[in-house]
Amino acid sequence: MNLEQLESVLAGPITRTDHTTEEIAQHIAERYEQFPYHERSVYLFPQARAFGDREHIISIHGHSSGAVPEHIYQYVLLTYCYKGTFRMSVDGTAVALAQGDCIVLDRNVPHAVEPTDDETFAVNIILHDRFFLHRMSDDIGRLDAEFPNELLNTGSPHTDYHIYRTAGDVFAKMLVDYILCEHLDPRLGSPSIIDDLTAALLNHLFRTFEGTRKTQQEMDKRSELMGEIQEYISQHYSEGNLGQMAKDLGYESSYLSTAIRKATGHTFKQLVNDARMRHAMTLLQGSDISVTDIAYAVGISNLTQFYKRFRDFAGCTPKEYRSRSER
Repeated sequence: MNLEQLESVLAGPITRTDHTTEEIAQHIAERYEQFPYHERSVYLFPQARAFGDREHIISIHGHSSGAVPEHIYQYVLLTYCYKGTFRMSVDGTAVALAQGDCIVLDRNVPHAVEPTDDETFAVNIILHDRFFLHRMSDDIGRLDAEFPNELLNTGSPHTDYHIYRTAGDVFAKMLVDYILCEHLDPRLGSPSIIDDLTAALLNHLFRTFEGTRKTQQEMDKRSELMGEIQEYISQHYSEGNLGQMAKDLGYESSYLSTAIRKATGHTFKQLVNDARMRHAMTLLQGSDISVTDIAYAVGISNLTQFYKRFRDFAGCTPKEYRSRSER
């Protein structure tokens, strides 16, 4: 589907819902459970089954649709106002998106949607945690902004949301158009293309609207620190001790942990594991040392754990890797 065809499709019945507030309320009450939230009841929309093996769910909130009662997704939600004025209540706060604006809600943010008129519709993109792990972790890790980094963190509760006033932003509109082209006319590779386009859209929003720009001096200082960290890990990966590294480099452990996460999108343990696996691959390729001895040499005493980590990193067993290298 090209952009001209998309315009024709969006002018048709696909963007018209025509469900009343009462019909929507009854449908949701029959399908979903409510739970107490700050002295009120909120619906929980579990979406795990709907994802399947994909990392996104896309839907169109169409023209002339009734109100949607307050509900929560357990995933990140991006809503783009494609036409008209889209009105919501986000955790009790009234929000209005003009045409071209969008909002990103972190996990577990309660929100309700007001009725849409005949001139308004919006595009919803629900994003699985896998999306941020596979597509966004490296880019977000380099941003000096709290909200994007919160989206990476699934381990602690946070219910923030950000509104992006992108009305008139040609690039954002183009990305949404191409996402819809792939969604409405799916072909080979469409799910992956949609993920890439969505990652580009979020990166565009984050780098345009989020955070403060660091000075060149600050950037150079951070780059120098990451160089020290990488060098230290390359020499001490077998120990893999964050506390000792912090002591040797003269920093607090928590400071280094945060700096590594922001700069790389990975944890200290992940960087150590990668260094261990790379060294193990070198030993497998260039020596006859047994797999057991190699595991001990890189700092992993549990052989089963070593095999698992190596397969996750290299996509094959140590024996298979050595055989391929010999060939």
